[in-house]
Amino acid sequence: MAQNSVLEIIAQGAWNGGIVVDNSVYLNKGMSFKGGIPVNSQTIEERIGIRTRMAAPPDERIGAIALTDLLDNFDIDPSRIKLVIGATNVGDDKYDARPLIRFAFDHLKDDCPDAVVFDLYAGCPGFNVAAELNFMLSMNGILKKGDISIIIGAENIHRAKAFRPKDTSNIIFGDDALATALETKANLTSNGQYSCSERLKFSLGKNFITDIAKRILELAGDEKIDGIIVDNQLGELQYRVPALAARVQHNLVEQTYPEEASKGTFDKFKDAFGFYSQHVKSFAFDINSLGKDPGLIEKIAGAYVESGRYSRIITAYVSPDMSLFLKMHTGTDYDIRYPETGIIDTFTCTHGCFGDYIQAIFEKDDIFGEINGKGVFLYATRSAHDHLGTLLSRNRLTMEDIELLIEHQANFAMIPLTLEQVFKDTASDLKKTVVDFVANKMVNNIHERGNCSVVCMQRLPYDLERGKLKEDTIQGIPINRNTEKLKNAKIVLYDSVGAGMTRSSFLLKK
Repeated sequence: MAQNSVLEIIAQGAWNGGIVVDNSVYLNKGMSFKGGIPVNSQTIEERIGIRTRMAAPPDERIGAIALTDLLDNFDIDPSRIKLVIGATNVGDDKYDARPLIRFAFDHLKDDCPDAVVFDLYAGCPGFNVAAELNFMLSMNGILKKGDISIIIGAENIHRAKAFRPKDTSNIIFGDDALATALETKANLTSNGQYSCSERLKFSLGKNFITDIAKRILELAGDEKIDGIIVDNQLGELQYRVPALAARVQHNLVEQTYPEEASKGTFDKFKDAFGFYSQHVKSFAFDINSLGKDPGLIEKIAGAYVESGRYSRIITAYVSPDMSLFLKMHTGTDYDIRYPETGIIDTFTCTHGCFGDYIQAIFEKDDIFGEINGKGVFLYATRSAHDHLGTLLSRNRLTMEDIELLIEHQANFAMIPLTLEQVFKDTASDLKKTVVDFVANKMVNNIHERGNCSVVCMQRLPYDLERGKLKEDTIQGIPINRNTEKLKNAKIVLYDSVGAGMTRSSFLLKK
């Protein structure tokens, strides 16, 4: 039985400042692309599709500015705000181990002191994962009718100096921040049985990721795990990019299938991807909670299994003193229910075997992001077919039914190649199908704003609604050809991929 609506996006606010940085700033910097290809305006546009990006002033907390814009321009009663999530990778400061959402929450805490507040680390899909988490909490009634949640995506890559000075990853990214308000319209609980283990406590050693995976294996035994959620109170960048949960996921897989690890299955993309897709099929992400209560992720996990979409979830609370609090959450005989409008369904999957494709590493006395461009490109394009097929098919939809696709803006070249994978089984003229879809059922802004990491998913619909997206051509493909019609799209698919490696998507019906 369906219900009209459970969770809806109701308003957005944005940081709209900064200065425009064009490609000329990267000339004569001693930078080159792989293969010795020189960095210039032409090669940047040919390889990535970017002409400009925005840079925020170093003294601005752009997430707080986006939140202020949201509250100033929409009639939102702050007392109804029950959940505030900071979706980020690096955020404003790569050295700050505390939840970065606290700077924005300072503007709210007097009006909603009891709100649950945390950062969420799931790579660039952080907004989609946060929307999924909201959806689960709304479905099972932890968030009640009329409750409002705020997701703030904020990345200030220029301020954080996330990459080495000559790393071409600097070229790709722009700064951005948006705040999105979601309202719980109703609850849609499923029938079934929820149970959980007792909360177990352990002390972690130097090889704590291996220790966590070992303890999970002891608790879970041979039964499949559908998800791992970690409250990562360590908080340092090297533990959140990729998320600690993704590292634990893969270590657990290696301990569960030692014969596959010993024969090198996880050292080759095709073999690792195939093995995970067949045998693992799970998600993994971190939060970093402001309240420091192990019970928070346990409530979240309970909502996930009560949705009927997941049967076994592990929660791990890792404290700064290296204590581990572990719990197994199990759901049986739940019927899966789908709302008719609003956010109707979500799907997240993590391949921790590719965690080192985007990671933070130490160099001397500093820490920098490191990206395996080829690996990311492979995962982003190859994982789309089965992932989106799973989400769409269980909602009795196909890509032809999608009226608007909000796709992560990482590298424009990824977009048509991703769609080629998605349409490879159905299109009679694959190239034409892809070009038509990009031009008429998508919106793009990478050429003007660069890769804005987590914030891409929020910026695109915000700019579409305000008429900011103009017709153009990137790498020979027309874009933004149908924006007036797309403003009224009734079936919208959000899809993003990033560190973990994780892909997360959700469907929205109006």
